[in-house]
Amino acid sequence: MTKLIVTDMDGTFLNDYHSFNTKIFETILELCQKKNVQFTVASGSQYMRLVKQFEKYQARINYICQNGASVYIGNRLLYSEELTHDELKSLDNILSDQTVATHLKQKLYLGQEGAYFLSHNSEALVEANKYFPLLHSIKQINDIDELYNDSVLGMAVIGNGLTTNKPLSQIIQNMIPDNFSCLGSGFDFYLIQHKTVDKAVGVKNLQEYFNVTPDDTIVFGNNYNDLKMLESTSQSFVMSNSPDDMKSIFNVLDCSNNQNGVQKKILSYLENI
Repeated sequence: MTKLIVTDMDGTFLNDYHSFNTKIFETILELCQKKNVQFTVASGSQYMRLVKQFEKYQARINYICQNGASVYIGNRLLYSEELTHDELKSLDNILSDQTVATHLKQKLYLGQEGAYFLSHNSEALVEANKYFPLLHSIKQINDIDELYNDSVLGMAVIGNGLTTNKPLSQIIQNMIPDNFSCLGSGFDFYLIQHKTVDKAVGVKNLQEYFNVTPDDTIVFGNNYNDLKMLESTSQSFVMSNSPDDMKSIFNVLDCSNNQNGVQKKILSYLENI
């Protein structure tokens, strides 16, 4: 019977230098192939960033991208949920309102292939480029389709860190339509997408495709955008660097992301099934 391993990326699988132990990982992939286990990474980042991170192993793993807005089996798109042009314009107008705009460094329009921006903050774009490697300056939103033939799956905003009475995610959530959600992914990044989009939906798509039960799924995460994904199975683990309220709910790994904690746990799991 097929089993499924799903791990969040930043702050979970990756260390603070955005890298991982390739020697351990190659052993993990060998055991996955031997024991019929599907290895999956889940992230708020786009497919292009994840492929770049795992370039050597691209076809051997699966990808849940942009918090579940798209799912890939190797290099093949399995599922995606796009925004209509009207939805994107509406969100953009809301985020341009001074109530929100005063708290933002940067707005990004997230496509299947690239990330796009109208105005820019140089410091914010340097940070954004770590997670969205294909950044394009555009003059109008229509350029995304007309010049790049890309479709938009959501928006990302980067906060400016100014103190407010409410978290930025809550301010945005209170202003956007009810069928959208705003999720923080750490580092003052916030993703705005259809409410139906979640990493848990990505996990479910893979479970259905590979005929895997929740009991045969093991999940690793570290932040609130991993919450539903972690709740989808009893085999869920969070990091020592996770928020305290999450650590009170889920299993906590002894080793941090800087100590290859997830890789060590996965290796132990694979050796014992």
